[in-house]
Amino acid sequence: MGQEKTAVVIGAGPYGLSVAAHLRAQGVQTLVFGKTMELWKKMPPGLCLKSIWSASSISDPTGGYSIDRYIAATNTPRQEPIPLNLFLNYALWFQRQNVPDVDPAYVKLLAADGKGFHLELDDGRTVKASKVVVAAGISSFAHVPDFARDLPETVASHTSAQADLTRFKNRNVVVLGKGQSALEYAALLHEAGADVELITRGQVRWHTKLLYDHTGPFKHIFYPPGDVGPPGINWLVAFPSFFCHLPENIKHPVHKRAVLPGGAKWLRPRVEGHVRFTENVQIVKAAAQEQGVRLDLSDGTVREADYLFLGTGYQPDFHKLTFIDSALCQQLQESNGYPLLNAGYESSVPNLYFAGLMAGYTFGPTCRFVSGTKAVAHKIAHHIARTA
Repeated sequence: MGQEKTAVVIGAGPYGLSVAAHLRAQGVQTLVFGKTMELWKKMPPGLCLKSIWSASSISDPTGGYSIDRYIAATNTPRQEPIPLNLFLNYALWFQRQNVPDVDPAYVKLLAADGKGFHLELDDGRTVKASKVVVAAGISSFAHVPDFARDLPETVASHTSAQADLTRFKNRNVVVLGKGQSALEYAALLHEAGADVELITRGQVRWHTKLLYDHTGPFKHIFYPPGDVGPPGINWLVAFPSFFCHLPENIKHPVHKRAVLPGGAKWLRPRVEGHVRFTENVQIVKAAAQEQGVRLDLSDGTVREADYLFLGTGYQPDFHKLTFIDSALCQQLQESNGYPLLNAGYESSVPNLYFAGLMAGYTFGPTCRFVSGTKAVAHKIAHHIARTA
């Protein structure tokens, strides 16, 4: 396959699938590597999306494969909040319709070869490409606090590492964190029969969306379809091509405010009254014990638990994408682990693009969510087609 005509997409989650669909619509020969929706398939049953319905469609060039089209085509009942299995089935339907030939091999190495890019796959194959889009998702960026890095997985892990929560029935568990993931895992663990305590550095926040619920037809004035951030801030981040032009001293506080940790309002009754809250404290020390883990808290108290769940989010850093050759990494201009990108999502290495979370520094927090595929995939595909 000629290197000069081939684009490779690394990753087969919502962003990888969307970018590939848009590239093919532009007539660009495209290969996609990765296991389709791999991270999503590893999430526990019963999970629901935080995003509202209008913010949960994967973008395709025609708009013919939205979540609305899926439920109409398959006679699936509409449900909100959106259950994980509904969204996952939708994403797999999207993939079958738009990118049916996803190659499940992992990319072990991505390197520049002087003319373009050289890729080595985990099954021994090699591939040449003129353009590469990294859409590798978030799993490499799971944040584990310093105090927990030496704890064995038998007593502690990041929430993303746990899918079967039924095994924690009748066990005493601690969940650390105050974002949607921590709160939803706390609810699911309680519902699986565990005794759950939630420990947070601050106070738990709930995203109520009062203006959305009480302003009738005017609600879309306050909430754009992308559904990222509180009113006012949400319009600043709704359009990545606008966000990228904001002054640097505004970008960071706007980004931070838009993704402030908190829980969806529909989750609140499943947590309050069922899970013990210990707020405004930190875990300062953790040690594995024969039957679990001991946690020393900043208020001087101690907890002994069977298991510790780290709902501590994700910290982007492209250096953690171990398949990227070190020499290539050194060529990437960056800010706090994010690659700096131009208007076409192209990095400082010509013909190397980043989609999803890795585009967040330049284009804002919408790139963290499914709703961001609309702007990102369109821009990348057009930029690649124009420069092919």
